[in-house]
Amino acid sequence: MARQVSTTSFDPLGQVMKTVVEGFKMTTAAIQELRDQQAGLEQKLQQQARAAYHGMTGSGKSRYTAELVKIESSSNPRGAQARVAETLGVTPGRITQLLNSDKNRKNGK
Repeated sequence: MARQVSTTSFDPLGQVMKTVVEGFKMTTAAIQELRDQQAGLEQKLQQQARAAYHGMTGSGKSRYTAELVKIESSSNPRGAQARVAETLGVTPGRITQLLNSDKNRKNGK
């Protein structure tokens, strides 16, 4: 008797490729989900920072802004004021004004 060759033969390379592609799809989906979660958290933190800023008096705003700029500049000093301005939804000039205002700093200390 002769051996019969099955028409549905097992293709190990095809199975490996299929598994790798599925793995990449799952990894990509997980990364996208993490990015979405991170964006949501960043938006929430930005809203909280704006609410805190707008609820303060002039001297409080000045000290709060100075602290935010100090925190931002610890990671990267270049553009720290601009990043804080973007977070708080004010102009960079307003941040400079708050940082340089002797009146606002003295009133709160």
